[in-house]
This record gives sequence, structure tokens and C-alpha cells, in this order.
Amino acid sequence: MSAVFHIILFFLFLDSAYAGAVVTANPLATKVGIDILRKGGNVVDAGVGIQYILGLVEPQSSGLGGGSFAIFYHKKSDELYAIDGREKAPKRIPDNFFEQYRGSRQGFFKLVTNPASVGVPGTPLLLEEMHAKFGKLDWSELHHKPISLAREGFPISPRLNILVARDKFLKNNVDAKRYFFSKLNENFIPKNVGVILNNPSYADVLAQFRDQGISTTFYNGKIMSNLLSDLKKTAGTNFLHPDDFKNYAIVFRKPLCGFYRDFRVCSMGPPSSGAATILQILGILENYELAKFEKNSPELIHLISEATYLSFLDRNSYLGDPDFVNVPISQMLDKNYLKQRARSISLFKKIENASPGKFKNVSQKAYYTDHSMNSTTHFVIIDKWGNALSMTSSVESAFGSRIMSQGFILNNQLTDFAFRHKDDNGIKLQNSLEPGKRPLSSMSPTIIFDKDNNLFALLGSPGGKNIISYVLQTIVRLIDFDFNPEIAVKEPRFVNTGRGLVLEKDKFSIEVIDRLKKIGHYDLKEKRLFSGIHVIKVKKDEIQTYIETGVDPRREGMALIE
Repeated sequence: MSAVFHIILFFLFLDSAYAGAVVTANPLATKVGIDILRKGGNVVDAGVGIQYILGLVEPQSSGLGGGSFAIFYHKKSDELYAIDGREKAPKRIPDNFFEQYRGSRQGFFKLVTNPASVGVPGTPLLLEEMHAKFGKLDWSELHHKPISLAREGFPISPRLNILVARDKFLKNNVDAKRYFFSKLNENFIPKNVGVILNNPSYADVLAQFRDQGISTTFYNGKIMSNLLSDLKKTAGTNFLHPDDFKNYAIVFRKPLCGFYRDFRVCSMGPPSSGAATILQILGILENYELAKFEKNSPELIHLISEATYLSFLDRNSYLGDPDFVNVPISQMLDKNYLKQRARSISLFKKIENASPGKFKNVSQKAYYTDHSMNSTTHFVIIDKWGNALSMTSSVESAFGSRIMSQGFILNNQLTDFAFRHKDDNGIKLQNSLEPGKRPLSSMSPTIIFDKDNNLFALLGSPGGKNIISYVLQTIVRLIDFDFNPEIAVKEPRFVNTGRGLVLEKDKFSIEVIDRLKKIGHYDLKEKRLFSGIHVIKVKKDEIQTYIETGVDPRREGMALIE
């Protein structure tokens, strides 16, 4: 995608009103979002249109067959909502079913491409219920452009082409092979960049959404029946049943908020690990004056890495679906506990071995590792009324289960559960597979308010478990270093999910790497890190509103301001 899209957008408004602004992972989605705002729609209206487009043009990342989390700020009522559209496990799936796939990469991907990995999608119902509660425009108006684009087609982007070309499993599904590949002699090759990709099946689904509603068609009617039929045709084991769809529900949860410096940071609590882990890391870092460090110094990297490592110990032990397990959130975010964790960090030596925290009235839980992948999308929107939406959507791995139904990809989100059901002592893991349960996620749609409770920033990212590091580091850049969001999203990335420090490849000097190794990060690795941070930052005074946007250059995003 041309670099023209990766520019700083900075606007000044000489009255107290907000401007509409949209940042998404694809220019076509951004344009649809801004068009809806210009027609008088609000952030929720724009979010519906954007998600429809993203599911069409970047099916590797999100779509109707996946799940979402949204943080919505309603300016007029000054209310903040956390909307849970995470997938659910079928009620007929055995709780020990994943045990057989443990222990190898081959086993993992055998499950990924199995119908047993598909959870009941939540994104469609989230869109419908969010619009019914908060939308401004008529429901039918949000479908015109997505339906038209699906029928007329869109040009294949470089990123979509690359991901199709390198995927080993897409050709195994008849519909996916027909859609993404061209036949050349006896071989199937990925359709080229710029080729117009038409998806009439997707258009038909959206037309049914428009005319009959989502709950009627996707969770009870024809679309559901076709989806289940497509799953039954796929090799593997299918546990999904019509009543899994009929009983699926969106959950309006309380946003999980905490203070960092003078700012209130709000994100998605369990079944996402995003808010809890980010707030833990920030609570540890708050005990240090980060601004005194150089922005990419080995000392700053080490400090953030250690705080992240400690927080992931708690994440991987205590977090899970709160409808099934007791999660000690208040104890995990206790300031005294986090000060104690901060004291265990040395600026001169890496922690060799640490343990998860111990909390009152909660039994010690076994540490586990989940397998969340990197293919997700995130978008942020504000409108002229001051409403804000930060939303992260996913089908889990790139192209999810690789199973295509009616023009959209089905998720493999159930592989986000721990593949082990119980530990050696027979105690059930927090994130173990259970019928009707939502798997733990790292998606972290975030909204930040300043000390006067004014909207300060909206952000989030794709990236699997790395999402937490991407969002955390961007928050630090925005608050501690007062970076413009476009500069903040371009900064070199580093992650630590409990398996050691990983630096973004070719972004750090030999001197920084050598210093980190001397501190104790002997096993650090360099990898390409595909964050997709999208940011809107708002600055207000008595007469002016400043809007700044950040578009991560590692993907194909675009920002527009109304």
C-alpha cells in the first residue's frame, strides 16, 4: 500500500465541537466509516459499516465468522460500555477434547483447521445489538456500500496476496480455494495483487442482514443452517449445533479501568486479558520515572520487559472467562501488590525465575501457555458529538480455521483455550476448555481519559498475545513521552510474553542488543513484529480541539478526519 496513507493527520477546530475521525486497517473501510459520519451517523453506525468492509477486504483478520470486543464511550451520558462479542465453545464439546492435540506444531494446526476449533461467532450479533442500543442512522443505510463493494469487487491488496501465498491450508477448503486462487494448468496459484475480487455470497449475507436482521438469519435462520452444513462437509469433528447459535448472547460488561499518572486507562476485562495485564504493567511502571530514560534505551526496554514478564505470570495463571472462574482482579491490580512486584525488578540484572502472585481466597493456579495467533484487526472512531469507539475483531489465526462459508471465513478461536484441561494435581486450569465457555483473549481495545475526564486517546492493535505489549508501549509513548500518535505507532516494538525478550528485527542497534545481553537477556531474539496500532488522540482547551491520528506503517491502514 502506498506510503501516502501513512501521514500525520492533525486538525485544529476553533470551537468546542469534536470532529469525526476514523482509523482502520484498510483505506476502503476508512472511507466507508467517514462517509457514514458525514451522512449524520455516529461512531456505532460507522463501526457497523467498517466491520462489514474489513471482513470483506481483509478476511485473514476478522469478519462475520469471528468475534470482537468493543469499548464505547457515550459522551452525552458520560457512560463507558465494554461489549463482549467473544466466541463461545459448543455445549456438546468434551472438556478434554483438546488434550490429543498437545505437544506439537503439527497437532496444533491439525486442530486449527478442524471444525472443532470453531466457536459460535459473536461479531454479527455485537454489531446488531450495539446499533440497536446506540445507533443513529437507519439499519438499512449501513449496508448499501458494503453490499455494493462485495458485488462489484475490490482490488486484492499486497498484504492479502502475501498471506494467501504463504498459507498452507487455504487450498484444503473448496470454497476458499475457488475464491482466493486461480487455476493455471493443473496448479492453483494465488490471485495477483490488483485483481478484482468479487464476493456475491458475502453480498447476499449482508442483504439478509439488512432485510431480516442478524439474529433472525445468522443465529436462527438460513445463514446458520448453511454454516452448519458447510462445517459438516469439512474433515474433522464438528460439535456446533443450532441451539449453540440460538443461545448465544452478547454481554455488556463493566469496563476495567485504572489510573496511570494522571490518566484513566480503560479497556476490556475478562474474558480478555488485555485490560488486567496492561493495567498491571502500568501499575508496576508507575513506580519509575520513565521519562528520564532515552526513548529506546536498553534500560527502558529492560524495565518494560521485566514488568511485562511479571504480569504475564499472573495472566497465564489467573485469567479466564469470569462466567466460569473466579478471577482475582482487584487483588491483581492492588497498588501495594504492584509496588511489591516493582521492587523485584533490578535495572542491572534480569529476573531469572519468578512466580505468579498469591492472592487471598484464591487457590494457587497452574501456569499455562495459550496459543493465540497474530491475525486480528483494530479500528478507532470519534464523531462530532464526542462519542468514541475502540474495537478489536478477530478470526484468530490468519484466515481462521480456513473454512469458508457463504463468503466469509470461520474462526478457530477455540484454540485460544489451554490444550490441557487439568494440572498434575487434578485442578482445572482457569482457561481450560468447557462447553459454553469463552476462551481467554489478548484483544485490548482501549480508551484513555485525562485528569479532567476529557477524552484523551483511543487505541488498540492486532497481534495475538503481543497486542498487550504493543498497546502498553504506545500508552507509555503517548503519556510519559508526550509523543504525537503517528510517531508513537512507528516506534520500534519489543515483546515479552513470558518466553523471553523479542526485539523487532532490524530496529535496534548492536549497542542496545549487547547491553541487553549484559543485563541478562542472553536468549533475546529478533523477529518481524506486525503490530497494527491505530490511534486517535484528542487535545482540548477552552476554545480549541486538536485531533491527531496514528496509522501503523506495518500494515495497510488509513486515517481520515471529517
